[in-house]
Amino acid sequence: MKIPPAVLLMIAVLTAAAGTLGYVAGMRQAALTETDVIVAYANRYVAEKGLEPEAIRRCHAVPGAAERVWLVVVCAEGTEAERAYFVAPGGALLHVGRAADTPFAARLAPEA
Repeated sequence: MKIPPAVLLMIAVLTAAAGTLGYVAGMRQAALTETDVIVAYANRYVAEKGLEPEAIRRCHAVPGAAERVWLVVVCAEGTEAERAYFVAPGGALLHVGRAADTPFAARLAPEA
């Protein structure tokens, strides 16, 4: 059975498109810096609290203590409005709470 040239062309185009999209997504992921994460979550804090943009200065980051946590972005530390964002290595939000929280203190279970 012979595959028609139009089908082969579509397969080639779809493969090239998937490869290009994968490359672009990988480059974006590789370019993610700690500063990008801190700024993103500081802006999120300002938006959630309805504060002035200068309030992002109330935010800083510390390294995550758990295996899954890359950074903990802490805003308004020591106040009633304190908020801590626990961030995974890819920039994804894992937990929102206070800086003293230890949501991922237990070690990961070994995979079967």
